[in-house]
Amino acid sequence: MNRDGTRKSIWQEEIKRFPSDGDLNQLFDVVIVGGGITGISTAVRLQLSGKKCVILEASNIGFGTTGGTSAHLNDFFDTTYAQAIKDFGLQNAKLLKYVGIEAKNIIKNNIHEFNIDCDFENKTAYLFALDEKQEKQLNDIVEGASQVGHQMIFTNDIPFPIPFKRAAVIPDQGQFHPIKYIKGLAEAFIDKGGIIEEDCLCESHDEQEDFVTLKTSKGTVRAKKVVYATHIPPGVNILHFTVAPYRSYVIAFSLKGNNYPKDLGYDLTDPYHYYRIQNINGEDLLIAGGEDHKTGHADDTGECFSKLENYVRQYFDVDTTMYSLVKPVLRTC
Repeated sequence: MNRDGTRKSIWQEEIKRFPSDGDLNQLFDVVIVGGGITGISTAVRLQLSGKKCVILEASNIGFGTTGGTSAHLNDFFDTTYAQAIKDFGLQNAKLLKYVGIEAKNIIKNNIHEFNIDCDFENKTAYLFALDEKQEKQLNDIVEGASQVGHQMIFTNDIPFPIPFKRAAVIPDQGQFHPIKYIKGLAEAFIDKGGIIEEDCLCESHDEQEDFVTLKTSKGTVRAKKVVYATHIPPGVNILHFTVAPYRSYVIAFSLKGNNYPKDLGYDLTDPYHYYRIQNINGEDLLIAGGEDHKTGHADDTGECFSKLENYVRQYFDVDTTMYSLVKPVLRTC
């Protein structure tokens, strides 16, 4: 699998190209532009509902954000429930909670429905404060979670070798292998009659009265509807004024003594660090991330990797650095 970036992702061990043997010279019900988790999840549901769909992917499935994720499955977010209550009110904050739960359930249901082997595991998450300022943040986070009915419980122990002031445990979170997952979805999509066209760059679109014409690197494609699943849609629209692209840095380490924490971990440093494990080729690896910044706001991204590695080595008995990647993230402004 090719990846967006020069560094090798932990997920790139999974290599799969899909044959381009579909007829693009037909009127589709829906064209989905982008072959990541959003595009493929959308496409398979539309195809199952009776629509004739095609996915146009500029490189290969999982090339962008999906191939660079750390693949935590959470129903708590960078925007805390306390902040959501303050900005949007209690009822909308509760809606955010329900959306998070629904997203996890969609993934679980897809795994069951399509019998996808993607290393999915239910996990417990730990959120921990490293100093008094972070401790106050954690108290506010737990209080906000309580107001929307999301379970966060204070605990005296965490499974990470990191000194902390206070911690909360969050049950019923998860993790998976994102490329194995979307490969399974893509195979189900094709099995139901869908078409995946890789190495097909969508260059522009023209909205006409009854259909949309897309100019691509492989010719013209027509559809009644178009879904852009490309991080942010092209052109100028309101999303460009409400979100900003960020970079997060992720490294996978082997540890000495096979002493791997089995759960998910997050501190409250700004930018925060996050942890999980993944078994690759029979070997457990610690995935650690952090050092986030707005895209283009760091002169030396290599320094960001060095800072992250040095930080992890302070607390974990690192043996070898195995993989590293830059993770694209969108955050509200």
